[in-house]
Amino acid sequence: MNICTGSYDIPVAYLAVDGVYTNKAPGGVSYRCSFRVTEAVYFIERMIEVLAIELNMDAAELRRINFIKKEQFPYTAALGWEYDSGDYHTAWDKALKTVDYEGLRAEQAERVEAFKRGETRSLMGIGLSFFTEIVGAGPVKNCDILGMGMFDSCEIRIHPTGSAIARLGTISQGQGHATTFAQILASEIGISADSITIEEGDTDTAPYGLGTYGSRSTPVAGAATAMAGRKIRAKAQMIAAYLLEVHDNDVEFDIDRFVVKGAPERFKTMKEIAYAAYNQAIPGLEPGLEAVSYYDPPNMTYPFGAYVCVMDIDVDTGVPEIRRFYALDDCGTRINPMIIEGQVHGGLTEALAVALGQEIAYDDMGNVKTGTLMDFFLPTAWEVPNYETDYTVTPSPHHPIGAKGVGESPHVGGVPCFSNAVQDAFRAFGLRHTNMPHDHWRIWQTANSLGLHD
Repeated sequence: MNICTGSYDIPVAYLAVDGVYTNKAPGGVSYRCSFRVTEAVYFIERMIEVLAIELNMDAAELRRINFIKKEQFPYTAALGWEYDSGDYHTAWDKALKTVDYEGLRAEQAERVEAFKRGETRSLMGIGLSFFTEIVGAGPVKNCDILGMGMFDSCEIRIHPTGSAIARLGTISQGQGHATTFAQILASEIGISADSITIEEGDTDTAPYGLGTYGSRSTPVAGAATAMAGRKIRAKAQMIAAYLLEVHDNDVEFDIDRFVVKGAPERFKTMKEIAYAAYNQAIPGLEPGLEAVSYYDPPNMTYPFGAYVCVMDIDVDTGVPEIRRFYALDDCGTRINPMIIEGQVHGGLTEALAVALGQEIAYDDMGNVKTGTLMDFFLPTAWEVPNYETDYTVTPSPHHPIGAKGVGESPHVGGVPCFSNAVQDAFRAFGLRHTNMPHDHWRIWQTANSLGLHD
């Protein structure tokens, strides 16, 4: 929750948290980051919208003038976290330009006037959201589970054939770890990703690790993979130098081989090096080609993003129609764009569900009214819009490959974005704030309370 100052240069902040014991639905069970960063970002992004109303300012400009500047990073927030890197203004300007923000505001103003003249019963909302997330839970100085440090490790073994196996303590829940980790390792040791087996989450064989959650897989386990790969590469360099009869410093790594500096025709591929590691006695080196890395991150990572939602609302039915959703994410170094795209689409859909309908509701006697999936909103292809994704790249300076994590970001930024779109539609009629979820009934009630059904 200490991330609640968001992306803004807020000099002073105080946070008090009350813990409540309840017999209702449990808190603390993350749903794509919910019950921690999502709530913190929702708070600050709603506060910015209400402040814009109070100041009679454009909400996009209010954000811009209060962003932490690029040159301020690494930035220590008022509540203590040190943001690793960011370029918020570039991301925000790119987002607003892409969606033609000024044109949207002009269209919105025309819609309001047409509504007042009785020419339409539809209003238009422009939802804005800019978020900074804190992920990569791992630093022992900050994180533990029942006293156990949340660092992770990776064990890599290169076979004599030149193929490899990497074992990790994480486990994929659909994020495509086998693809991502294999690509990280392929770039570090020059073995094709197709020749690398990723084995994770098997407690019989996995090295130390504390699992997958909090967008920590790539920031922590991915970093351990990269560091173990570099240990492999360092030993491979010594083996290559011996085979080529040159000094260690006279060879350099080139994609999938070590070449003699100044004589690129003399080289040894990683496959040749792997075979030699198991069938030749190399002075000063143990046989085999294996490595283990325990990675305790020096800091969390801080991905960020700029989201814009354009929504049309039927005032008489309370039904919202999402015309456009633009999501720009900066997760540092991008390893596999297709994996990222899937993560963003999934997270945004879960954000839509939370903002526009999901609720564990109770009657006056404390009975759950949404206890089945017939009553609890699960979005389908019918409700989900076509998402438009984009990115900027601001690598994390302390991560071995600059990656920050992305799995939870679209939920974190999406929930306030959808909510802001609904509430922005009614801003011209005096609305300051209404609570989620914004289902059809609640939106209709909002319109009715503002006298729009008279």
